[in-house]
Amino acid sequence: MKKNALLLLLLGLAFIGTPKMACAAPAKAPSSVIAIVDVQQLLQDSLAARSVQQQLESQRSKFQSEIADEEADLRKAEKKLTKMRGTAQTDAYAEEEQKLRQRFLTVERQVQSRRKALDQAFTESMNAVRKGIVDIVSAVAKERGVNLAIVKQQVIWNDQTIDITDEVLARLNKELPKLEVKITPDEDGATEKPIMRSKSKAKAPRK
Repeated sequence: MKKNALLLLLLGLAFIGTPKMACAAPAKAPSSVIAIVDVQQLLQDSLAARSVQQQLESQRSKFQSEIADEEADLRKAEKKLTKMRGTAQTDAYAEEEQKLRQRFLTVERQVQSRRKALDQAFTESMNAVRKGIVDIVSAVAKERGVNLAIVKQQVIWNDQTIDITDEVLARLNKELPKLEVKITPDEDGATEKPIMRSKSKAKAPRK
């Protein structure tokens, strides 16, 4: 009995002598330092974005002019074919009709190819502008100790002092004043004359 009591006493002293492990306090989350960026304004007003728009508009005007000339030629050919209907032999008329129909199909393929190429060029160019915006926003945020940048269009109200749009725009215009738009023709129309659809669409010849 005495032996058991002595053992319990020794165990108690052992626990008393063992230092208590301090509970690790949870890491304190850093306070948010927010900045606001008007991305829509940057995509409209930056020199790079404007240069993209101007280059693509120039290409569209050029292709619209070309397709307008092509449509005029097709309409003339269609009128000529109509006059042949009552005078030419059946085989000769059918041959000319097939040629004209093939021209219409070729123009349509060219239009689709060029539209796809322009859309792709716009997407790639504006993605390059967006990347430039992200890089500059990141640099400005680090300089200001910002750890959260929010798009202005997602904010109801903000103090103007946390809006870094003007600074980002100034840097973007300096670092990326112009962006060359590269238009890669679609493989199906790569060897054809580049054209664009005009507002008036030529109709296929009637049978």
